[in-house]
Amino acid sequence: MFLVSVFLSETIAQNSADAVSLNNCQPHRIMLSIPGNPATSRAVTWRTVSTFSKAVGQVAVATASPFFSENVTSVDGTSDFWQNNDSSAMGHKVVFNNLKPETTYLYRVGDGNSWSEWFQFRTSSNSHKPFSFIYLGDFQNDIKSLCSRAIRQAYSHFPKADFMLFAGDLVSRSTEDYWSEFFYAGDWVYGTIPSMATPGNHEYTQETENGPRVFSRHWNQIFVNPQNGPSNLENKTFYTDYQGVRFISLDSPAMGYSAENAENSVNWLNKILSGNPNKWTILFTHYPVYSCSQGRDNEKYRAALKPVLEKYGVDLVLQGHDHTYCRGQNLENADKNCKNPPLYMVSVAGPKMYGLNVNKWSDRVASQTQLYQNVAVNNNSILVQTFTVTGELYDEFTLVKNKKGINKLIESPKVKNYPEQIIIPESVRARYSAEELNLYKQNYR
Repeated sequence: MFLVSVFLSETIAQNSADAVSLNNCQPHRIMLSIPGNPATSRAVTWRTVSTFSKAVGQVAVATASPFFSENVTSVDGTSDFWQNNDSSAMGHKVVFNNLKPETTYLYRVGDGNSWSEWFQFRTSSNSHKPFSFIYLGDFQNDIKSLCSRAIRQAYSHFPKADFMLFAGDLVSRSTEDYWSEFFYAGDWVYGTIPSMATPGNHEYTQETENGPRVFSRHWNQIFVNPQNGPSNLENKTFYTDYQGVRFISLDSPAMGYSAENAENSVNWLNKILSGNPNKWTILFTHYPVYSCSQGRDNEKYRAALKPVLEKYGVDLVLQGHDHTYCRGQNLENADKNCKNPPLYMVSVAGPKMYGLNVNKWSDRVASQTQLYQNVAVNNNSILVQTFTVTGELYDEFTLVKNKKGINKLIESPKVKNYPEQIIIPESVRARYSAEELNLYKQNYR
């Protein structure tokens, strides 16, 4: 009886964390984003009780002294009911513009009376300088329980990372309970380091049996991305130029749900790649161009996207969806006229696991393993390191670009010391026929 009481008490306390914040009228669910030029702007979103309809942000150049009030600038924001007129909570948003490049700032948000704590962030450079970011595959399920350690380990390992990049399916369903777990997992980290996120299919919901897919009502209240995407896909499909790299978010589920979206997205992608002034290009999208998990193959998506990626020599394609890990250039299937084949990577940060595809195309794979990545960009190279959630190196390679813009893939010799994780999860073993299981054994020795 005692254990049951303790369990219930802990469960109630954990699930009511937001309720406590609401009762105390404190800003919570604070999210830092990059809304435009990363050298001069940042955006912040947060949530309060519904009676707080005023949004104010304060920002100042950071100093070691706590006496900086004379240097604080106040910026008015906007407010709207949380999740489509939810009467119990109010969502807020403020954008800080005209910031100085390569400068550390303090900020806080509130209504002018009730404030959050002071957070710190640093703006990027306007020039091509080295930087790094954390890449995370799908969270989706058991976010509070098992994704918390992924994001906390990644941030603890790389606290100097410039931002976090999410490859979609941040939640299993875009509902209040899942987003509550998402913010529990990242907590103050989200307010400290900016996030870039691309939507996954689980950010869309089919609300009626034969109805259309409806996009998350929470997304635009949480993330403030550059508004430079094609029509109807703003804040989901977009690009950001960061210190010599063009980052492109492509809403792949939207392309699958609508032929018009697919055509507009491909036309837009051609346009922003043809006029790309940056040395490096990284595309992040949810659906893989080449699938990693058994029973999946996005043929139409690949047919639409792959020629564009190869035509413009996109360097790195970061993806999710398949709940496995794989990476490689798949040179056998690259166009023979492609001078700079993209490096494709699929990863998973959450606990939902699938089995690897029988037809192995990649250079390195993993199953049943929660992972995070550190991607470090230098002038002529990109180092990609993959770690397990226990902090162990699992994969490492470098892309080195020559004067002609052609990449050379250099694999780290360290990788040979770490056997590939290739176990098929029992929950998906039935997806393999006896013949496929034999082929699997041959391909994954």
